[in-house]
Amino acid sequence: MKKIILISFIFFIPLLPGLSVLAADATQAANQKQINDLKDRLATKVAELRQLQRKAIFGTVKAVSASTATIETKTKDVKIELTDDIKIAQIIKGTRTKLTADNLDKGDQVAVFGEFDATLDLLKAKVIFIQAAPTQRIAGMVTDTSKADFTLTVKTPEGKNYIVDIETVTKIAVWTADKGITKGGFSKVTVGDTIHVIGMAAKTDDRISASRILDLGNLTGTAPAATASPTVKPTP
Repeated sequence: MKKIILISFIFFIPLLPGLSVLAADATQAANQKQINDLKDRLATKVAELRQLQRKAIFGTVKAVSASTATIETKTKDVKIELTDDIKIAQIIKGTRTKLTADNLDKGDQVAVFGEFDATLDLLKAKVIFIQAAPTQRIAGMVTDTSKADFTLTVKTPEGKNYIVDIETVTKIAVWTADKGITKGGFSKVTVGDTIHVIGMAAKTDDRISASRILDLGNLTGTAPAATASPTVKPTP
């Protein structure tokens, strides 16, 4: 029995180097597979990063729908996606205010931050900040007042007419030669007065939301001629 075991051992000794080589080859093949898998994952991640790039744009809202919007920039129009988790904000009366996509309107000046998908040519918006309208100053003569709409119509020396919206935050001051500047009000502004207006430009270039108004009174002593209302003819 011992002779048989000894003979078997002697027979398998020459095979041991070959078995070691086979084991080493199997281990190397497994390692190479892991390396290849890692390379593939890295290549996929790089492709995703190249496809989705963080991007910020600034421009004017040209069009808006339930799920997308088009922003007009200095170079081109950019289509953005309005997702459910998008964050929209605006500084209103000095306070950062959270808004929704429903508050996004055509003509708004916006800064958009998100991920640009080069394949779809689409900016997936994460944050939209609505910029405050630029400050505008005008001066001219009041040609009309509307107590119903809380508006003034002002004609500038250049002949351009503006509609001035009186807001709840609008501050009106009156200047007189004897008292200087005193507190005024919308009801004290009359046709013929010369006023200086500081406010925010509206979405049309002939309208201003007033923040401050200085009423200098009627400097000419005459009121401008009232504009005749169009006559409506009865239908025969």
